[in-house]
This record gives sequence, structure tokens and C-alpha cells, in this order.
Amino acid sequence: MSTKSSKQTSAKTRTLVFTAILAALTTAFTLISIPLPFGGYFNFGDLVIFIAAILLGPVYGAIVGGIGATLGDLILGYIFYMPFTLVIKAIEGLIVGFLYVLIKKFSKDKNSKNVLEIIFVTLANLLAGFVMALGYFLAEGLLLSEDHWVGGIAQLPLNTLQGAISALVAVALLYAFQLKRVFDRYFYKNLPSKQIDSQEQHDFNDAASATVEDNFDDKPSNDDNSLLK
Repeated sequence: MSTKSSKQTSAKTRTLVFTAILAALTTAFTLISIPLPFGGYFNFGDLVIFIAAILLGPVYGAIVGGIGATLGDLILGYIFYMPFTLVIKAIEGLIVGFLYVLIKKFSKDKNSKNVLEIIFVTLANLLAGFVMALGYFLAEGLLLSEDHWVGGIAQLPLNTLQGAISALVAVALLYAFQLKRVFDRYFYKNLPSKQIDSQEQHDFNDAASATVEDNFDDKPSNDDNSLLK
């Protein structure tokens, strides 16, 4: 096996490991919940979904969101919510990850401290959070609530608030607290400058790789990496 192939395998392994960790964290943050009077519960699982989508891309962000949040429903006993959560949270992660890929693609400034990037990431997170709230509104109104739309209407502002708070906290952790920079330094350490082959570039299932390719331009020097040792 060539050195390049070995490093590509290593990168995919790292991605899978991070995906599993973030899915578990999504479940954990979902379990930190406050039951709502009309069904469902207030939680901060969206926070981890937003972070996962930014760090790993749309596909893995969707996997983290769908699996992590659905396991939270299962553990908390909200069985009827599980199929809706699987779809809604996966879409939430997909939206953030896909929009982030577009933001990096059209951004002229590749610096992770780019103010415009931070603003657009915040807007992407807020949009995905509102889509999540709207998804549960429709699920409550059409299928889950005994009072038809009463439960959905009651939960809509709370779910919107949940998404908004998670969106803002995620941006703060990623940029103000340098979580994204630390992740990039670790993840891209000892990886080749060109990680993605042409087949993966044309495969949407590896859309997260677009985020990886963009971030190689920000790959730190050996001196920078030494700060983490």
C-alpha cells in the first residue's frame, strides 16, 4: 500500500471515529432535556449537530444528527418521535454542512477568522434550526398531537428558540473558542496536501470531502503543530 493510500485510509478512519464521537455527544446533549407540556422536549442536541456539520461536512453532519438525536428519543421514551427525528435532524445537519461547503467555495478569504464566513455560518445555523422547528411543527400538527395543530403551534417558538440558541453557541465554540482551528490542526496533521481523488469529488456521498479540501489551504505549519504537542 502506498503512503498516499495509507494516509487516505487514515483520514477516512479519523472521519468515522469523529462521526461516532459526535453522534454520541448528540445523544448525550439530547438527554439533557426539559419535557414540554404539549409533548416533546427542549434540548441542546442541535448544538453538536451544527458543529459536526461544519467540521465534517453535510453527509457526516446528517449522520450525526439523525442517529444521535434518534437514539436520544429512544432512551427518553419518545418512541413515536423517532422516525420524524431521524429525518428532521438529518436534514438539519445536511443543510448546515452543504451551506458551509458553499460558503467556503465562494469565500475569497480562506482565513478561518473571516468575519463574513462567521456571519454566513451563523445564518446557515439559524436557517437549519428554523427548518428543524418547522419539521417538528408539521409532525406535531399532522401526526403526533392529539389536539391536532395545538401541540405544533405551542412547540414552534420553543423549538425555534432551541435551534437559535444552539446555532449561536455552536458558532461561538467554533470560532471564538477556536474549536474549529484546533480540530483542523489535529485532523489535517500528517495528511497529504491533496487528499481527495476525482471520483470522490463527483460523489455527493463524499460531499464532506469538499470541506476537507478547502481547509487544506489553512493547514498549519510544523511550528504551529508543535503548539499542540
